[in-house]
Amino acid sequence: QALKQTLAQQTEREQELISLQNRVHLLEEEADKREAQLDEAKQIQKDNAATLNHSDVVLKKANTLEEKIEALELQLREATTTVHNLDLENESLQRKLAQKEKNLEDAELKYEELNEKYMGVKNELEETIRSLDDI
Repeated sequence: QALKQTLAQQTEREQELISLQNRVHLLEEEADKREAQLDEAKQIQKDNAATLNHSDVVLKKANTLEEKIEALELQLREATTTVHNLDLENESLQRKLAQKEKNLEDAELKYEELNEKYMGVKNELEETIRSLDDI
């Protein structure tokens, strides 16, 4: 049962890892998109420097985009840290699972040995009882 639980936890962690990796990918794409928008906004600002009012609007938009990029970069760092932590936990669970499987294999071998001994002693006892009955 512990093995099943460990496997279920591992599967859950793998699914969570895949989900986080997808989220990281989406955040990276969004950051690239926002960065491209920021570059575009900066270019527009340079091209329209003659119109102060228009430049102010573009600058505000660029600042807003920069703030969004910073927030997305922070989310990306957090997601990367989470993925790393999940990788470490997954490795730990893999090691535990391997140990549980080894313990199970050892227990099965021990059971087989003890069962053979039991059958031998049982046969010997039955022979002794037959011998005593013959006497």
